[in-house]
Amino acid sequence: MKLSLETMKRVKPQPGQLSDRRWIYFLLLAIIYTNWIIFMTLTNRWELFLHYWPASVTMSLGSFVAGATAEGGAAVAFPVFTKVLHIPSSDARTFGLMIQSFGMTMASVMIFVQRIKVMPRVIGWVSLGGILGQIIGTYLIIIPEPYPKILFTFVATAFGVAMIISRWFIHWSPREDLPLWDNRYRLLFGVVGIMGGIFAAQTGSGIDMLTFMVLTLAFGINEKISTPTTVVIMGLNSVVGFFLHGVVSQDIGTMWNYWLVAMPIVIVGAPLGAYVASKVQRDTIIYFLLSLITIELVTTLWLVPFRSLSQVLFTVTAVALCTVLFWGMLIFRKKYIPMGEA
Repeated sequence: MKLSLETMKRVKPQPGQLSDRRWIYFLLLAIIYTNWIIFMTLTNRWELFLHYWPASVTMSLGSFVAGATAEGGAAVAFPVFTKVLHIPSSDARTFGLMIQSFGMTMASVMIFVQRIKVMPRVIGWVSLGGILGQIIGTYLIIIPEPYPKILFTFVATAFGVAMIISRWFIHWSPREDLPLWDNRYRLLFGVVGIMGGIFAAQTGSGIDMLTFMVLTLAFGINEKISTPTTVVIMGLNSVVGFFLHGVVSQDIGTMWNYWLVAMPIVIVGAPLGAYVASKVQRDTIIYFLLSLITIELVTTLWLVPFRSLSQVLFTVTAVALCTVLFWGMLIFRKKYIPMGEA
């Protein structure tokens, strides 16, 4: 017993140790704010708040969602920008990647500072695949309007339905980690990264949601572990997308102005969301996600007109494919993960 207690002391951080890492977050916060204030003052950009304040308001909620759930800040920004502000999907996508590069990266720092449990191997392999996915989705697979709006909505909706079934209709206890790690898992999460990167390249979010689906539906991982894992993944993938649009393609345009008035908000809001999510109950996260998905579905049906047969067929196909995918994950989990282990 004495040896066991000593081992626990080495593994489990003592209360005072949590403060040892907090200076990292606050130092980064100070550096970013200092540079932002200097830039805004020297270039006389403070008046941007008069014209682009909707971005600041939107990301007050969006940043919290980005840090607290498996849906990035673009999950709020994308529908608001495209449906309410009537900004093209491509610009809303780019803004989402830009803002998440800072907000979700700072949330990742908070996750590190607070020693919130994540799955490093999943983060690594999904992120590697996500680089390729972002490149493919940015330059090779481009979905025209209004299909990105429709795709985002019904992928999220199918996910919500599958999550309800998984949580309340199939009874098992959540897992804390994956089974034995081998090349099959590397391949699986690499492919998840490619697919998620392609999706994120269209809507600004998605690699986090897809990874969350696989972890929770296929492997039964606790939402309180899979959520911060996907926050880190989306932050890294957003940096890749920001680089592609800001440095390689240089097609950001007026989204710079939206970014300047929202960035100082998200670097606080997203870390706050990550901190809150680590403290609340598992079901609270699920209820919050389902509420967001419901709002997304209702607003799409209300604000996006389905005027052509191709749009209807696209919607039906997206829903069918997502439903098959999610049910496949549930069947895999039921068949290959014994109930006593899940």
